[in-house]
Amino acid sequence: MNLTKAKDFIYIGIILVTIGMSWGMFSERLNAVENKADKIDQIQEDIAVIKEKISNMEKILLRSIE
Repeated sequence: MNLTKAKDFIYIGIILVTIGMSWGMFSERLNAVENKADKIDQIQEDIAVIKEKISNMEKILLRSIE
């Protein structure tokens, strides 16, 4: 009977460790996705600023031609 209880505890321990490892891997992947999303947001903001600057430069060039 004691051997059976020990085996049960070992199996439960293995299951808990596996769940913990899976949760850790999921958390790391979620953090990576969040970081990539933040970088994409920053890139979009940079593109908007660049577009605005190019538009202003075009206006200045057109004024200087006229």
